Amino acid sequence: MKVRVQLFATLRRFGREFEVEGRSLEEVLKRLAEKLGEEFYREVFDEEGKIRDDRIITVDGRNIKDEKPRIREGSVVAIFPPIAGG
Repeated sequence: MKVRVQLFATLRRFGREFEVEGRSLEEVLKRLAEKLGEEFYREVFDEEGKIRDDRIITVDGRNIKDEKPRIREGSVVAIFPPIAGG
């Protein structure tokens, strides 16, 4: 199924929005990393291949921290890197 992935802040250097196919969040992000390369993979996944804890990821506007989100046709995944400011 097709999912839209939106990138924000410093991740925008890879692009703003992509359409990716996949049935789970991890599958969608790994397929996007195949398109965007190793640098993007390291931005999203840790050394063990798990989604990094310091990323904020929403699926259809809902923060998915510590849960397995349901991905549906047309879902929108948004990825935010950690941001600091003053």
